[in-house]
Amino acid sequence: MTNRTEKHLQLMTPIAGLPRAPTRQAILILGMHRSGTSALGGVINALGAAGPKTPLPSHIANPRGFFESAPLTLAHDELLAVAGSSWHDWRQLNQQRINSEATEPYRQKIKQLLIDEFGDEPLIVIKDPRTCRFVPFMSSILDEMNVSPVALLPIRNPLEVAYSLHRRDKIAPPKSLLLWLRHVLEAEYHSRHMPRYILSYEGFLADWRKHMERAAEKTGVVWPAQPDHSDVKVEQFLTTDLYHERSTLEDMRNHPDVTSLVRETYQILTTIAAGDEDDGLLAQLDVMRTRFDEACETFSAAMATEESAVAQLRGELSARGTETEQIRQENSKLASFLEQQSVTVRGLTAERDALLRDRDWIVNERDALLTSRSWRLTAPLRQIRRLFARG
Repeated sequence: MTNRTEKHLQLMTPIAGLPRAPTRQAILILGMHRSGTSALGGVINALGAAGPKTPLPSHIANPRGFFESAPLTLAHDELLAVAGSSWHDWRQLNQQRINSEATEPYRQKIKQLLIDEFGDEPLIVIKDPRTCRFVPFMSSILDEMNVSPVALLPIRNPLEVAYSLHRRDKIAPPKSLLLWLRHVLEAEYHSRHMPRYILSYEGFLADWRKHMERAAEKTGVVWPAQPDHSDVKVEQFLTTDLYHERSTLEDMRNHPDVTSLVRETYQILTTIAAGDEDDGLLAQLDVMRTRFDEACETFSAAMATEESAVAQLRGELSARGTETEQIRQENSKLASFLEQQSVTVRGLTAERDALLRDRDWIVNERDALLTSRSWRLTAPLRQIRRLFARG
C-alpha cells in the first residue's frame, strides 16, 4: 500500500467530535474521449451504480449509449467556454478563469444538475471526458454535497484514440494525440488524492470481472449488484464488435505523429495499470506533465494564431456555404415557379388549341350553310334563265 493510500484511509477514519465521512460516493470516470469511458460506464451501471436521469441518446458512434448526463455535458461545455476553452482544446486550462467569479453561476448550475440527475442515490457514476480538464472544480462541488469521489481511469492506446476521433469528428491525429496527453495527464495528477484505479481498456474488454473486482478493492466501492448477478446484462452490452480501431505498440512506435512524450506517458500509465502505483512512476508522470506544459507555453501562441486563421477560414467557408444554400433554395423556388408557369402555359395552349378547333368547325359549318343557302336562292333564278333560253 502506498503512502498516499494510507493517508487517505487515515483521513476517512472517523474521529470523535468531527463530522462523519460522507456515506455517498461518486465514481468519476476520468478518461479521454474514445478511450472506453462509455463501455466502463455501462458496466458500472449494470453493477448497480446509478446513472443520470437524462442520459445522452445513443449515436452511431456509441450505438449502445454514452452513460452520461445530457444537461450536465452542456453545462460542462458552457463552463469550458467561460474559461476560454472547449472540449477539443489541448492547452492547459486557465486556473484563474476556472476559479473566477465568472464561473460561479456554472458551478451552481452543475451542482443543481447533479442533484436533479442523481437525487440521493448512495452510489452514482459521473461520466464525461470533459471532467478530466477540471477535476478539482468537480471535486469541490461534490465535497459541498458531502459526496465522496473515487476515480476510475481507463487508458487506451493513444493511436487508437486518434483514429477513432478522426473517424467520428474528423480531427487530425496530431491534435488528437495532444488531446489525449492533456486529458490523461490532468486526470492522473488531479485524482491522486482520491481512491482510484487505473486500468487498461484492452484488458478491461478481455476480463471485465477481474477489473471491477480490483476497482472495488482499490476504491472501497461496494457494487450494489454483484458481478455474477450482472453477467448476462454485461455480456450483452460489452462485446468486442464495437472495438473498431486497433493498433499495436509497434504501430505506435513507428507512427510519425506519435511523439516520444506520448509514447513514454502511455508506457508509464500502462505499467501502473498492470501493477501498482509507486512514487517513482508518479514522479515520471510529473516530468511528462512538466515537459508537456512547457511545450504548450512555447507553441500554444503560434498554434492559437494558426487555429484562429483556420477558424476564420471555416467561418468564411460556412458563410459561403450558407450563401450557396440560399442560392440553391432560391433556384429551387424559381424552378418550381417556372414549372408551375409551364403547366399553366401548357393548359392555356391546350385551351387555345381547343378553341381554334371549335372555331374551324364553326367556320366550316358556316361555309356549308352559306353554300347550301346560296344553292337554294339561286335555283329559281337558274330555272327562269333556262325558261327564257327555251323561248
